[in-house]
Amino acid sequence: MPMRAVNIVRWSCLLLVTAWSASRVGAQTHSIKIGTLTYLGSSIENGSVVSSYKVVLDTTGVTQEPITFSNVILIVKGSSVSTQDSGFPQITTGPGCGLSGGSACDLLFRGGNGLPLVQCAKSNLTQSCVSIAAQLTSVTGQNFSITLANGQPFCVYGVNNSFLLSKPGEAALDPKCNPQGFCKGASVSIVLHAAPASSCSP
Repeated sequence: MPMRAVNIVRWSCLLLVTAWSASRVGAQTHSIKIGTLTYLGSSIENGSVVSSYKVVLDTTGVTQEPITFSNVILIVKGSSVSTQDSGFPQITTGPGCGLSGGSACDLLFRGGNGLPLVQCAKSNLTQSCVSIAAQLTSVTGQNFSITLANGQPFCVYGVNNSFLLSKPGEAALDPKCNPQGFCKGASVSIVLHAAPASSCSP
């Protein structure tokens, strides 16, 4: 084979290898959705305003195994409540939060007078929260590795924060309640962003 032809073949092979490597790097997962944070709305109960918040965790089809966290903390206007304080030493993204069977991990929090969290509406049910946060902490407090459903390793930060914020032009979070008190709720996805793989190395 002439020298020029050999060089062309080598160059073509090099381009193929480079393109394959680039596609592999591009296929790296940078974030995964593992649930939702929702402000369900507020209502009057026994003469006081009570607000309801929900955290749903579910990694079905996202990870090979449920993800375990040591704590889920909900923060509303400087007040907070955690699953550990509520008697749960750990929470998973599996059915029943890893404590029992059933559907997805569904955590309901309430805020108002006499409750750990504050409410998100005034006495006339005018909305008053501009943000709500959910914080998920790993079992060790350090970054850790999980395996995605496609077999790819994914390094998770030891502390993960998700924020439900009011939309531009809105003075506060709007759960879109009708006059009868039925609310659509305001939601945001709970997303884990990939940490540097080296930070999860043993």
